[in-house]
Amino acid sequence: MALRSDAFRGQISTSGRIGVVVLSNFMVSTQRFRCLVALVCAGLFASLLATVVVEAPAGAESQDLSVVPQLEVEVVADNLSIPWDLAVTPDGTVLFTERRGRLKVVRRDGTVQRVRANLNDLFVAGESGLLGLVLSPDFAETRRFYTCQAAVAPDRQIQVVGWTIDDDYQRATRFANPLVADIPLTFGRHGGCRLRFGSDAQLYIATGDSAVSEHPQSLTSLGGKVLRVDPLTGEGSVGNPFVSSANADTRRIYTYGHRNLQGLALRPGTDQMWSVEHGPSTDDEVNLLVPGGNYGWDPGPGYDEGVPMTDLEKFPDAVEAKWATGSTTLALSGGIFIDGRNWGTLDGTFAVAALKAQSLRFLRFDAQGNLEQLTVSPELNNTFGRLRTPMMGEDGAFYLTTANGSNDKILKITPTGAPVGEVSKIRRNKGKVRVTGWAIDPNRSQTAVKIRVTIDGELVVTKKARRIREDLVERFPGVAPRHGFSFKVDVPEGRHRICVEAVDIGPRKGDPVTMRCKRVTVPAS
Repeated sequence: MALRSDAFRGQISTSGRIGVVVLSNFMVSTQRFRCLVALVCAGLFASLLATVVVEAPAGAESQDLSVVPQLEVEVVADNLSIPWDLAVTPDGTVLFTERRGRLKVVRRDGTVQRVRANLNDLFVAGESGLLGLVLSPDFAETRRFYTCQAAVAPDRQIQVVGWTIDDDYQRATRFANPLVADIPLTFGRHGGCRLRFGSDAQLYIATGDSAVSEHPQSLTSLGGKVLRVDPLTGEGSVGNPFVSSANADTRRIYTYGHRNLQGLALRPGTDQMWSVEHGPSTDDEVNLLVPGGNYGWDPGPGYDEGVPMTDLEKFPDAVEAKWATGSTTLALSGGIFIDGRNWGTLDGTFAVAALKAQSLRFLRFDAQGNLEQLTVSPELNNTFGRLRTPMMGEDGAFYLTTANGSNDKILKITPTGAPVGEVSKIRRNKGKVRVTGWAIDPNRSQTAVKIRVTIDGELVVTKKARRIREDLVERFPGVAPRHGFSFKVDVPEGRHRICVEAVDIGPRKGDPVTMRCKRVTVPAS
C-alpha cells in the first residue's frame, strides 16, 4: 500500500529535557489520521532532541528518534551554477556536471577546476542541459564515466554519452558518442536523465516523458521509462523484460509509465533499484523498481496533469509507490542509500533531496520496501535552498548539491553527536548502589557504549552497556538490542554524589556525557 502524507509541517519545541514533535495529517489510501508524537525521554539532551523532525507512517506507534546523529555540514565548493549530478572518484576527487554545460572537478585540496570536454552539441533550455553523471564500476582501471545530456543534433533529443578522463582530470574524451540516443525531448521539459549502475554492472537510465502524453505507456518510446542497457554497447541488457522484442528500443525498457524521473539509487547489499519521481501538483513518488512494471502515469489524451500519478483505475496492476508526498509535492530530486556504520541509526536509510521543499529526508524501508519511518534533517531544512543530488563518498561522508541558480554549492555531510541514554535507577542496596539504564552512541548504534560511574568526581568503575533491552529495538529502529546496563557499585558510608556517564565511542571522540547524577547516603554498616 502506498503511504501518502497530506502535509509536511513539523515543529520541535524543547524545554529542559523534554522534546516534543508535532506532526501533520497522514493518509493511507483514503483514510486520514492526525498524529501527535511526543518524544519524552528523561535524561536525554534537549540539544540532540532538537535535531530531528519526524514524520511517521499513519497508524504506526510513535518512534523516539533522539538517537539520530546530528549532521555536520561543510561547504566544499561554491559559486557554482546548478551542479546537477556528481560522483566521488576512488582518489577523493569530486567530478560533477553543471546544467548549463560545464564539466568540473573539486580536487582534494578544495580547488575547483573545469574539465575540457567537447560539448558543442549540447542543448540547454528549461530543465535540460548537461545533467546525469555516473562512474563506471571499473573507473579506477578504465577512467570511464557516463553523462546524460540534451543534444541539438540530429534532432533535439536526450543522449547518454560515454567518456574517459585523463589521470589529472584535465580533459575528457568521448568513447561512446552516443551510447544511447533518441530519448525524446521537446522544448526542454521533463528530460529525466539520472544514471546509475546496478549490482549487475548494467547501466540504468531514468528518462522523462518530455511532456508528451503518448510516451509513458508506449513500449516503442524511450520516454517516461527506466532503461537497462549494456554499458559497452548501449543495447538492451540480457534479462530485460522485453528483451525478445524485435524493436531495439523496447529491448532497452526495464520499467515504464513514468512522468519525470529524477533519482535512481541501488540499495547496498541487494539488487533493488529505487527511483524518485516528480509528480504534477500531487504525489512525488519513491518507487522500488520491478522489471516490466507499469508505474501508472498516463496523461492522455492531450497532456492532462490532473490524472493520478499511479492510475489504478486505468491500470489495476500498476506498481504503487513505496512512498508518495500526497496532496502537496515537494519536488523530490536525487536519492541515495546511506551506507556506513558511522551513520548509526541513519545507516541504510534512503536520503532524498527536495527542490521546492528545500530539505532532505531520511526514509527507512524494511527489506520488502515498506516504509518504517521518515526523518527530516533540521541541519538541511531551509538552510541551503533547493537541494538536488546526494551521493556517498569514499570517505564515508555524503555529498549534496544545491540548485538555486546562483552561488550554488556542493556540501559535505558527516554524522556527529554525543551518546544519548537514560538512567532509570541510582538506588542504594546494602552498602552498594545499583545503576540501571541504557545508552547508545548515534554514530555506532551497533556497538556497546562504555558506562562510567564516578563518586564525588572520582572514577570508580567502567562497564559496557550490553544488556539486552528488546524495548530499545522498538523505540529505535536499526539499533542492536544490547545497549542496556544494570550493575552494582561499592560505595563508602556517608553522603556522596554519584554520576553515571556514557563514553563517546563515535568519530567525535568528545568528553564522556553525564546522563544522571544523584546524591546518595550510605549508612554505617
